[in-house]
Amino acid sequence: MDQFLNDMEKEKPIRFTSRQLKIATDNFSTLLGSGGFGAIYKGVFNDETMVAVKVLHGTSDKRIEQQFMAEVGTIGRVHHFNLVRLYGFCFDKNLRALVYEYLPNGSLDRFLFTQEKI
Repeated sequence: MDQFLNDMEKEKPIRFTSRQLKIATDNFSTLLGSGGFGAIYKGVFNDETMVAVKVLHGTSDKRIEQQFMAEVGTIGRVHHFNLVRLYGFCFDKNLRALVYEYLPNGSLDRFLFTQEKI
């Protein structure tokens, strides 16, 4: 895991501290949603960049580490205007998180897979 994190620091994603993410999310106060691997919170950095912070459940679970490496390793290296951008990550003792570009209108799947008729 250490080698993976060192390699990723050479790529585009930024390595954030848990303190930076707690400040940006106002102590994880605005929940945007949740899924199988974690909860997603809204955050704002000092430069007014809005982000979505996905906090992964569990800190020592092997599945969490695999999910973390898969997302950072793939999305962190891909840059395309049709894909959400991964700004960075946090891999501290007590916090595993992924920091994504914030989409104010939600993600595309909400529009593609909605049950409501338009």
